[in-house]
Amino acid sequence: MSCKKSNGDSTKPVVQLTSPTPNQQFTAFSTVTIAGTIADQGLINVVRVLVTNENTNAQVLNVEHTVGATSYNLNEVFTAQAATTYKIHIEADDGAGNNTVVEMEVKGI
Repeated sequence: MSCKKSNGDSTKPVVQLTSPTPNQQFTAFSTVTIAGTIADQGLINVVRVLVTNENTNAQVLNVEHTVGATSYNLNEVFTAQAATTYKIHIEADDGAGNNTVVEMEVKGI
């Protein structure tokens, strides 16, 4: 049994990040900007951004935005610490059962 709504939408949202890039390094105490666009043929229901400190497993950033539009400009920030690897997890859900996840690591040096 599927949990998809029956509106015929089978296209996942498109997530295009402009920053950061995978494995990008940031000096200690610099600002890391997570930026890009998310688009869908229908309405984007929710966008989630989770940043985790891989060294301690602590959440550095955890935000959820209810969108209700066909596009969304992503712009979130956090501060990098020295000798720390971060996992950035971005998830976009269109409410029709289509979900896109983008993950990457960046490092504080």
